[in-house]
Amino acid sequence: MQRAFKVILMVFLLLSIPVPMNSSKTEGSTLFPDVTSYRNEILFLSSRGIISGYPNGNFGPQDPIKRIQAVQMIIKELGVKVGDAPNPNFKDVPPGSYGYDVIAKAKQLGIISGKGDGIFDPNGTLTRSQMAIILVRAYNLKGVSYSSFKDVPPTASTYPFVQTLAAHNITSGYPDGTFRPNATMIRAHFAAFMARFLNEDLKPFNMAKAPVRSTEEIARNEQSVLVIELYDENDELVSQGSGFIVANQLVATNFHVISGGTRAVAITESGEEIELEGVVEYDEDLDIAILKPAERIGFPSLPLASYSSAVKGEKVVAIGSPYGLQNTISEGIVSGKQIFEDEFGSVKTIQTTAQITFGSSGGPLLNMKGFVLGLNSFGFEDINFAVSTDHVKELLAGYIDADFKKLVTEDFADMPVLDYGEEEEWEEEEMEEERPEPVDLEPLQGTKQTLSDIFLDAVHDSELPVVYGVNEDGTLIAVNYETKSIKRLPFTLPAESVFYANGELYVTLLKGEHSSYWWDEAQEGAVAIVDPATFKIKKYFDIKVDPYDIVADDHHFYVSSGSGQWTNIKSFNKETGAEVSSKMIRQQSEIFMHPNKDRIYAVNSDSSPRDMEVFMIRDGVFTGGYDSPYHGDYNLDTYMTISPDGRYLFNHAGTVFRATALKDTNMKFYADLGTGFNDISFNSELTEFYLTIGDRIYVYDYETFTLLKTYSLSGDGYFLFNHQGQLVVLGEEVSPSTGIWKTYIMKANIQ
Repeated sequence: MQRAFKVILMVFLLLSIPVPMNSSKTEGSTLFPDVTSYRNEILFLSSRGIISGYPNGNFGPQDPIKRIQAVQMIIKELGVKVGDAPNPNFKDVPPGSYGYDVIAKAKQLGIISGKGDGIFDPNGTLTRSQMAIILVRAYNLKGVSYSSFKDVPPTASTYPFVQTLAAHNITSGYPDGTFRPNATMIRAHFAAFMARFLNEDLKPFNMAKAPVRSTEEIARNEQSVLVIELYDENDELVSQGSGFIVANQLVATNFHVISGGTRAVAITESGEEIELEGVVEYDEDLDIAILKPAERIGFPSLPLASYSSAVKGEKVVAIGSPYGLQNTISEGIVSGKQIFEDEFGSVKTIQTTAQITFGSSGGPLLNMKGFVLGLNSFGFEDINFAVSTDHVKELLAGYIDADFKKLVTEDFADMPVLDYGEEEEWEEEEMEEERPEPVDLEPLQGTKQTLSDIFLDAVHDSELPVVYGVNEDGTLIAVNYETKSIKRLPFTLPAESVFYANGELYVTLLKGEHSSYWWDEAQEGAVAIVDPATFKIKKYFDIKVDPYDIVADDHHFYVSSGSGQWTNIKSFNKETGAEVSSKMIRQQSEIFMHPNKDRIYAVNSDSSPRDMEVFMIRDGVFTGGYDSPYHGDYNLDTYMTISPDGRYLFNHAGTVFRATALKDTNMKFYADLGTGFNDISFNSELTEFYLTIGDRIYVYDYETFTLLKTYSLSGDGYFLFNHQGQLVVLGEEVSPSTGIWKTYIMKANIQ
């Protein structure tokens, strides 16, 4: 039985997670009888062997902590080797004295610097602000808090350290809004500070008392959101997504982000790359993975809210990196709470209008108190889903209070590779699918010309019986199939794509090979505008983009990039070549100009499943754009043709979508022709359209999409054009005398 939720999200089989037992209540109740406040924190550090009490069994929670004691405890927890550090040259800590090795190591690691005048004062006390500095340096903590303490102004030297502790929710200060930076640090407060960093369950999170924040304040949580990049054994990028820091400095993300590679890195808001050691826990059906970085990342963990706390209609914010745009903020509401159930269990999800798309999955969905409601999974248009953090908590249960250094991971290479068998099987069936049964099959009659050039791209003149194309040598060709004349225009750079508009030819010229690692700032290429009448270059422009495909309107031309992964589509003034505007796009996307010249559609070629999007334009400026409402729901080819009346998008995989100016109806599925095709053309009256499939032409009624007639060709047809009511076919056939493939152009009248 196929699960209902898996049909929607391809995830979510709930497994039971064993929860390790903590130390017994009996043991805790007899230890440190003088401790009441911060008892859990003190017992936790004692169980880890970090702190101990006095010989009489007491802990002395109100006693000041000595400087040497604080350093000893931190070095012990860090688990670093001592005895190999250089002499710190403290006059009061000579070699061989008590605590020398530990103090020398702390100095070497930059945790301490002494009190000046060459002394450390090991038996002296610490202030609360000094303790903040030591903890921040010891664990390389980072981050800023929502608010500050009134007795630690931004001008104070200790301000960034105290702010960082507050950001980690290690300290909340006193009820009067002060931190009391100069107060003596007592043993109980030291235990609280240190334990709360090491054990998320001990942090004073209280969502009921937390204030509602503005969107700008919630956006500050981007400091805890990461880009996750997965690489294969050849160090090629295979996947990119989002993740966020959870308890014990671990990272939560979608399982699919880390499936199918051999190593992964996390990229912080500041651009720092941190190697991810491996996978601590995962559930491929829930599409959740918990990762361990090779070292603590240092930014605050995000608190997790329960599923029951989510309220339908409440405002939420999603943070992620859609299309590689790091830490993009999208706002919305909780539009529903869905529980998908079957005989295997139930899965809780948050439905939201906050937009989730490629690259943003794996990021957090936060309520307006800064608590994470769900792990963003996927979405289309205004219907998006996040897996409840209840499931994240279940996977984290055994690791919240564990020793970070001792956490065992599995290699990324050992992860199950997600099986998209259903999609692969569908694609295979599409490739092997038989052509439609012919109706009244007869040979196509007309005049034909053959030539030796093989066409990579082709367009037709709007007035003349001429086909223009780019051949396999990167040369522009003009073939007049009535006079049989052929012209060739070679360039100093190889041509790849050609577009006809306004009585001009727009040709892309390459200055390098398309590459996923040819980044935007280094890309270059060129565009030539050719006069068809003289077949000479009218204008030539060097451009800062690796050109892949090109379209044009009355005053501008638009070029998609062939390199750089998430890269740009750019517009240029056709008179001056000046760059006008740009918009993010996936590399090697085919682009298509709508007949109204107010929008450009695009289909990417290097992702699975393939995706479609639209860019709105006005006077050469990209004014907006949005993604298709589908993600893998329908088979897509890289090529698409827009009907002359602008009503339909005929994808060459055989799926037809609406083309409208309204987002709610644009790119919505309309029909499935049941077969892929090489090209499509329309008659002048727009009552019929023609598909070339292999060596046949199929004629369909334009309004009903009913198959009317079939014609056979002498070879495969690849391009179809309508020129003044005549069908023009450009294809390839095998010479019966030589057995060599050659190109043919055939003009025919279809009644």
